[in-house]
Amino acid sequence: MPTSQPAPLPYAATGALPAWAPRFLMTAGVAVMAIVVAICLPFWLTDLGSEILAVATPALQWIPFLAILIVHAILRPGVRFWRWSAIGVRPLGQTLGAAGIALAVFTIVPLATIVATASLGLVDYSVVEGAGTAALLVLPFSIVWMLFAFGEEAGWRGYIQTTLAPLGFWGSTLIIGGFWAAWHLPVALTYSLDGTMPMRVVVTTTVNLLFAAVAISAVRYLGGSVWPAVFAHAVMNTMGQFAYSNLITPLADLDTPTYWAFHGVSWTIWAAVAIAVGKLVRRRAAR
Repeated sequence: MPTSQPAPLPYAATGALPAWAPRFLMTAGVAVMAIVVAICLPFWLTDLGSEILAVATPALQWIPFLAILIVHAILRPGVRFWRWSAIGVRPLGQTLGAAGIALAVFTIVPLATIVATASLGLVDYSVVEGAGTAALLVLPFSIVWMLFAFGEEAGWRGYIQTTLAPLGFWGSTLIIGGFWAAWHLPVALTYSLDGTMPMRVVVTTTVNLLFAAVAISAVRYLGGSVWPAVFAHAVMNTMGQFAYSNLITPLADLDTPTYWAFHGVSWTIWAAVAIAVGKLVRRRAAR
């Protein structure tokens, strides 16, 4: 039985999954979904306010790591978990380079979206007081948020990406991205049922996660480690929140046609970025 992750992960599909993988993936997938649904269920069936869930959200990010760790201990006791999850950082230069790509992607996409949509008249620039100070805090907050993002990424882009590696970059990435987005849905629906998140935001957030999944998996491939993915996830949360809350008119104030047009522009930019990072992974694999 293998004791470490393939290095580097193959860009192209190399064959079928190992015999143990389907059972493992099914068990882990059911476990992580069951846990998050069980946590959300009291909010669906009672009058509990979603503000309680908001406080617990950072802890919820550790569900994938803990669930996969337990399933691993039961089904694959002879394999080193930390190596299969790509938790190491060697080669360091490659890891840092991929982290730099992650920072660029998750900074450029929201800023490019703002410039494009403002140029089209969909939104107005509206820099709030204190935006400069908030901008300086994006990177420090991202580094702190890595503590919580690690809980997700060690599972998704760490262990599961390694397990699905025989399917190639696009195969493994799209499967993980789809399940990752679905895993967020119970929490998003909880906020929607509580009236704090409109259904249109649930839909756009889900689509945004699918696009972001490509970039996060790409830096996992490019870095040879899960840490660029952890950093990418953290930057995604902090930079997106900063840009759309501090630099333009609130998206919640947009009428329905304008709201969807805004996200149509954003998804067009995301599609171009997804293609670009996919090509980077392919070129790295060719070398």
